Amino acid sequence: MNKLIKAEFYRVSHSGIFLKILILVGLFPLVLPFTATADMEEINLHSILLIYAEIGGLVMTELVGIMLSSMISNMYQNRIYYYEIMDGANTHHIILSKLIVYSCISTVVLIIPAIITFAIAGNCYPIGDLKQLWLTVILGVVIILNFTCFTIFISMLIRHSLGGPILVYTLGMLPTFVYMLLSELSDKYKWVTDILSYIPQTQIMEFVKPEYETDFIVKVIGGFVVCFAVLYALTYASYKKKNFK
Repeated sequence: MNKLIKAEFYRVSHSGIFLKILILVGLFPLVLPFTATADMEEINLHSILLIYAEIGGLVMTELVGIMLSSMISNMYQNRIYYYEIMDGANTHHIILSKLIVYSCISTVVLIIPAIITFAIAGNCYPIGDLKQLWLTVILGVVIILNFTCFTIFISMLIRHSLGGPILVYTLGMLPTFVYMLLSELSDKYKWVTDILSYIPQTQIMEFVKPEYETDFIVKVIGGFVVCFAVLYALTYASYKKKNFK
């Protein structure tokens, strides 16, 4: 397991331009809130988080999703994972090593800069309408980790340098577009938006609230658990078949 993690970190550090772009994308939350609120008369932490959720969170997770998927998918072109399987490495260890490495990368790129940004903003501006800041942070972290795991699993299932990133982008943008469109039309489509509200791409637009209903918390945590369990099982089954071309 340790050797797989070290090997994965080594491959990531030599993945070329993907990692550099990913790091640049991670700087996005450091500049977005302050540039977007430049024309606002009253700036507070709540308004900054809302802008991050409505604009930055969606754009950033999609960009990071494409970069993460590209880094993972590109390595399949070298048949590295085929040899991991053929060398007798434990399938669970192979999957977990990639989850650990790429989740750590996403944490450094996505979560830490965002937390630093909002900590600075919290010292510079009033909190505003936020009443449960700690819960907002926790839900935001869970949503980002859910999106990260989703991206990793899809990339490991598709194993194609273009197919993985394209599918990750499509599965992110299409439900989000439908969710935003139907929310504006009529209440008769509420059952559709309720289903789509279980995925992280829509949750990140809604996670900043003064107070949280139990229903939303269940959707965030439950969506993460179900998505992780189902995609892990599919990825494990795919690797066990050893159907690498």
